[in-house]
Amino acid sequence: MSLARFPALLVALALAGCDAALGGPSSAAPVIQILLVAGDSVQTGKVEWRFPADSPVNFTSRPVDSTLVQLLLVLPGGSTVPFTPRREQPGGGFIGRYAASVVATYGATYQLQGSVAGRVVAATTTVPDSLRILEPAQDTVTISATSCSFYCSVPFHWVAAGADQYQYLQVKSGGFVGAGSTADTAGVLNLFQARPGADTMALVVYALEPQAAAFLLPETPKGSITGLFGLFGAASRAQRVLVWQ
Repeated sequence: MSLARFPALLVALALAGCDAALGGPSSAAPVIQILLVAGDSVQTGKVEWRFPADSPVNFTSRPVDSTLVQLLLVLPGGSTVPFTPRREQPGGGFIGRYAASVVATYGATYQLQGSVAGRVVAATTTVPDSLRILEPAQDTVTISATSCSFYCSVPFHWVAAGADQYQYLQVKSGGFVGAGSTADTAGVLNLFQARPGADTMALVVYALEPQAAAFLLPETPKGSITGLFGLFGAASRAQRVLVWQ
């Protein structure tokens, strides 16, 4: 199992950044990052300049001016839903996030069409089937706080047709406690115990289709969009509550 490289993208699809949108810094390249999540009523993504153009994704980035971004989500039946700029609250700042108000369906195929900074883009992705967590079977997982130190072993068994990799996040109060990934559907997770004694957090698991896995997990991400570099992928999600007592 490997540590997750970009866990924040899976939860918020955005990293903190400057709210000054740019029309195009010199020696920069636009990057799209969109991950459809089955069951969510709003699909989100971000469009940023990466500069210099050959720098790591998310290393140094600024939002692309929203007037230069026209992206459509093409639904299985052929109708389209636009990705519109999403202002942050409070204050209404813009940090490159976009949203399309539509529920992504398990097993369905979606397309991305449009342009960014004059570059025509296109991509296709298929959402994995529903993620079933067979073990731990209960919604709440109780762990003895005195049975382990720093890392606690918890058996897992999960499956989602169409998934290539599974990424899991330990989330508490909106922050990340731990993260990892595996291609296995059964085994043992080594979960981080954030502090001695009683504690509670969520274990959020994402079943990633191959394009999402190829972009999010390797040290060198592989793009899936024609026209420019970026991610148009999909995932299904399930979770458990972890309680140390």
